[in-house]
Amino acid sequence: MGRTESIFKNKNSKGQKVNIGYITPEYPFAGITVPLACMLAENNVDIIELGVPFSDPLADGPTIQKSSYNALLHDVNLDKIFNYVKNIREKSKVGLVLMSYINPILSYGVSDFLNNAKNSGVDGVIIPDLPVEEIEFIKDKFDLSGVDLILLAAPTSPLERLENIALHSRGFIYCVSVTGVTGVQQNNYIEDSTLRFLKQVRDVSPISIAIGFGLSNAAQLEKLADYTDGFIIGSALIKSLEQADDKEAAIKSAQKFIKSVY
Repeated sequence: MGRTESIFKNKNSKGQKVNIGYITPEYPFAGITVPLACMLAENNVDIIELGVPFSDPLADGPTIQKSSYNALLHDVNLDKIFNYVKNIREKSKVGLVLMSYINPILSYGVSDFLNNAKNSGVDGVIIPDLPVEEIEFIKDKFDLSGVDLILLAAPTSPLERLENIALHSRGFIYCVSVTGVTGVQQNNYIEDSTLRFLKQVRDVSPISIAIGFGLSNAAQLEKLADYTDGFIIGSALIKSLEQADDKEAAIKSAQKFIKSVY
């Protein structure tokens, strides 16, 4: 059993949800990645998603697009991210997952990527532009490495496709709350269709599920709690960092935000 699965099993056995936070390395300040991740781990965040910056982040909304663009300007790349992971892992047992588009992985080399991911302490990888129908060329390498290939499920997915996703995903299934890109929802309303979608995924999945895209406050999480095993917050966390004038203030701002949600 990998670290990600163990985290879900442990938290859910206590009737608790797994809290996941997304950050973009070195955004909005240089040197923030490791201390920010450690702060989140100390404040009820169980798994941290580190976004791999990419020039064409098609699943991301304006907030994460901006953070990714800035990270690229500061020469953040996979080698640096593996080093951040190693430094975080030396200080914390928090779950660490990379969210990367497929191009950076292919450019790096799948085998080299997985070797360095495993050796640095990465527990899993989310690839939003790699559909379940196209994972065959990469899945065996993930299985051999022990790094979880975490697949996404969308509200538009038919039952047969959800069953296929549930069969092949490892660690957990990333359930997308909306048919669109990442970003903070403008209200707290949760569609009944979202709840039906989560129930459908849970009914077919032997592994845990977590929901992301648009979550930003405790009221939303309360409405979703009976339908999911975990929550993923990204854009709202990134926005909380942007309010600060320096690294230390940004970490404090993120701490205040995350305590208000998780």
